[in-house]
Amino acid sequence: MLYLIVIILFLSVFLMIYGVLLILGRKKLNIEKRVHDIKDDGYQGKDEREQKSFMERMLKPIYQGITRMMVRTTPSRNIESFQKKLEAAGLLKNGTKEKWLYIKGMLMLIIASSLGALLYTETESIGLTIFMFLFMLLFVNVFFNFFLSRKVTARKERILRALPYTLDLITVSVEAGLSFDGAMSRVVSNIQGDLCDEFGKSLKEIRMGIERKIALRNMSNRCEVDELSMFITSIIQADELGVSLGKVLRIESDNLREHRKQVVREKAMKAPVKMLFPLVFFIFPAIFIIILGPVVIQMMDVFSGGL
Repeated sequence: MLYLIVIILFLSVFLMIYGVLLILGRKKLNIEKRVHDIKDDGYQGKDEREQKSFMERMLKPIYQGITRMMVRTTPSRNIESFQKKLEAAGLLKNGTKEKWLYIKGMLMLIIASSLGALLYTETESIGLTIFMFLFMLLFVNVFFNFFLSRKVTARKERILRALPYTLDLITVSVEAGLSFDGAMSRVVSNIQGDLCDEFGKSLKEIRMGIERKIALRNMSNRCEVDELSMFITSIIQADELGVSLGKVLRIESDNLREHRKQVVREKAMKAPVKMLFPLVFFIFPAIFIIILGPVVIQMMDVFSGGL
């Protein structure tokens, strides 16, 4: 049993390290392959399999086979939910859902196998080892989902923080005579951030032939920010009804800033209630000790002396 756990641990660490190196060195491998093809100038004297590197011939098929097996064994509903979370967290910018599914699976396997092997060497109990292995699989899965949730929340906050300034730039650009697509292009070229990345995706969809309102709704579904959804709904309605887009943008900008002021006021009103518990449990006891401590000591001295 110990040898089997060690072998599983070794394979897990090996595949995890290989996957990370393959992801990090993918661009370098593509560049080297391109340079090699240019130098050969179409030379076909060697077999194509012999021209490939060891990683491309042996390790890359293993990585692809594992990812395909993970995708096939995972229910489609879970795959869609996982992809939606990755998209909302902004982790699909430099990767794919297969890569993150591979990382998640390898982390679960490596950590569970490591702790299972350590526990078996200490207790030599197969039942307890299996229980710890399954428990750590569940724990790493929950922790990874928590990590994704925190990433999604942080990205939503960054989008909400950048929305007023981005909206101001779009408003000024539209009032200066640009179309809404041109204003989006100006935003993408002049500002960096998660919100501008989403505008860039929508702009690419529009250039591919997708209708603008559909591209904007896709952006709203990806971000899941209420303020951004309200803004996009107003833009779509103004476009359908033929209302002046500049006026709508100006009104939405004012409404967004007023909404942010109301949110700040609401948080400020909650501050006294949140400060009540630290005051009662931490600050007041210290004050009572400082004020009443000497009095209690003097009273104890008086009563002890009287006795």
